[in-house]
Amino acid sequence: MTKLEAWISKFLFSEDSSEKGLRNPQKVYDLLNIQPKGKIILISGTNGKGTTGEILTQLGLQKGLKVGTFSSPHLILINERIKINGEPISDDLFLHSLESVKEAKGDIPLNFFQYLALAMMKIFNDENIDLWIVEIGIGGRLDPTNILNADLSIITNVQLDHEEILGKGIENIAKEKAGIIKENQHFIFGDSHMPNSLEQETIIKNVNSLILKKDYEVKKTKKSIFYFDKNNKFKIEDTKSIDSSSIAVAIRSFISLGIKISENQIQKALNSFSIKGRCEVISDDPFILIDVCHNPSALEKLKNELHKSVEGKKTAAIFASSKDIYDLISPLKEMIDTWHFPRCKEKRLLDPELFLNSVDSRNIGSHGESLEVTFEKIKNKSEYDAIIIYGSFYLVGEFLESNLV
Repeated sequence: MTKLEAWISKFLFSEDSSEKGLRNPQKVYDLLNIQPKGKIILISGTNGKGTTGEILTQLGLQKGLKVGTFSSPHLILINERIKINGEPISDDLFLHSLESVKEAKGDIPLNFFQYLALAMMKIFNDENIDLWIVEIGIGGRLDPTNILNADLSIITNVQLDHEEILGKGIENIAKEKAGIIKENQHFIFGDSHMPNSLEQETIIKNVNSLILKKDYEVKKTKKSIFYFDKNNKFKIEDTKSIDSSSIAVAIRSFISLGIKISENQIQKALNSFSIKGRCEVISDDPFILIDVCHNPSALEKLKNELHKSVEGKKTAAIFASSKDIYDLISPLKEMIDTWHFPRCKEKRLLDPELFLNSVDSRNIGSHGESLEVTFEKIKNKSEYDAIIIYGSFYLVGEFLESNLV
């Protein structure tokens, strides 16, 4: 165990407070005397936050800006959550910031997420970051990052997810996410249909709202992506099959912040785009794809990708999840020949036994074995043309950390 891991285990978990809300983080933020000098972007949404954040990061780097990116969760190392110029911060810098937060907070209780968010803010402030790209965890209104006075708020889309925390239905979820919108500032919505509760919040806060397909548009052909709004047009080569709405949101964000970008800079940013675990092909022979999709709308994107990639191939799936089983398995049944449900190291994942009724028993290849044993058995059979590892971040993280490919 590293010094950083030991510190986190000792303090972030042992002192964990269940108190939600912004009151305590705001107190500690003020005690740390954080005074951001750069532009701040807050990103919420059911899907696409990570992709949008990575495109924004690469655009910032193309402009020569010092970029700080905060995202969650991590796949292998917690340092992945806080990056400067696209690289995870060092253990020493992380540890120093956590100790600064601990010293400043005194007896003020903080939970795990509040601690990390404040550590990020301390780092970005001290490092004089030009562009803060800050991804919301769940929801928005009560997320500790929401104490930041953002210059621009983004909601990529609103789909059904985390209803046990955010409330039932799209309107309740949208209302929670709308909490990140700041009065009289810019707001970008990455979908064409805005829920009523979100629209009401934009009116109340008097924001300059920009909605996909209304105020800016993106069109995709086999080889190119076309972005256009009232004053701008860009044609970009589609070299990596990146989600086009995320590209449009990122481009529109820079324009809204008054940061000029050229077609060439956009192209270079997209060429440099890389994000682990999002419909990522990590081997061609056999074809191996990993994806952290963990809700129905994200699964739809995976399904579309598999239609292109594994049609006609004998395919095995390795799946693990901490929630709703049927909706994450049923849509792929016709594309998967055998299902494997490993027992991963992370205890928060559901017992593999619970997945067995979701598929035909004749299509179950294995269950309850370790991830390493599961994967090696599939690979050694050599009868599969494709292997799909999908579901939880914990599953994909363990797979990558095990260096099985």
